[in-house]
Amino acid sequence: MALYTKLDEKQINKITSVFDIGRVVRFRALEGGSENSNYRIETDDKAYVLTLCEAKSKETVRKLASLLTHLETNGFKSSRVLPTSNGDYLSSYRGKPILLKEFLHGEIVEDLHEETLFEIGALMAALHAVPVPEYMQNRFLYGIETLTVPDAFVDHPFAGWVADAKKTISENICDGLRRGLIHGDIFFNNVVITQDAGPIIMDFEEAGHYYLIFDLGMAIVGSCCDAGIVNRSKVNALVSGYQSISPLSPIEAAKLKPFAAYAASVTACWRFGQFHVIQPDKTKQDRYLEMKQIADTILSIPNEEFCP
Repeated sequence: MALYTKLDEKQINKITSVFDIGRVVRFRALEGGSENSNYRIETDDKAYVLTLCEAKSKETVRKLASLLTHLETNGFKSSRVLPTSNGDYLSSYRGKPILLKEFLHGEIVEDLHEETLFEIGALMAALHAVPVPEYMQNRFLYGIETLTVPDAFVDHPFAGWVADAKKTISENICDGLRRGLIHGDIFFNNVVITQDAGPIIMDFEEAGHYYLIFDLGMAIVGSCCDAGIVNRSKVNALVSGYQSISPLSPIEAAKLKPFAAYAASVTACWRFGQFHVIQPDKTKQDRYLEMKQIADTILSIPNEEFCP
């Protein structure tokens, strides 16, 4: 991913001076983040992540900071955001909102072990028990209405597939499905595997108030697939971990499969729009096909074989 804002040592120290963390002795740009510029910075005794939000408004970033502090207050461990010397959690640089978070020491693991997935499932159940903040009530970025393609591509073959997927998914949204605080994007690269605290879920930028099984479905898509193929043993581990804390109701268990397909479909739509219109990139324009294939594969699995 591109580093949108390049900073030198002098600029880094000026930006971080409002956080009272001391002098920065080392820093380096971090990869990843399609809408942010991220730096790992170190003082004499601690490491942090400095995030410059390139596309989000100050209001949106302030709500993200509020959510992270809300999670901490409710005992859910994630990225800890630091306040400035005046108690605000938001700073800015050249008009761009800035957050400073404690660095999570660990590693990103693409091929997650089943034991780890069980832990992640249990963590998700704990997250879903956290009260939804007032400012997030009934808000989520990837509702059923986002299953669409840009207007310029209405004749593209993908448009017909999306229309069919939307119809199938709409038929499976029903009463009896619990809603609550969800992460919305639990792919393997949004989980840090630490030595002392196990897996930690991070990057809550897509969080919202929505169906809990959508979150579980997205985690299946993002953490339980090997080279585009659904690994049912991994699915079983993740869902079993979740149910060890919060058992699914019969209707939720029955609808988990279409909601996992929903998660894959909405991710396919995001990738299609992102790399065809928002940030056109011919080398990535076919990335949506991976998620399309996963959605089709999920729907082909017999119901009784999908949810443990």
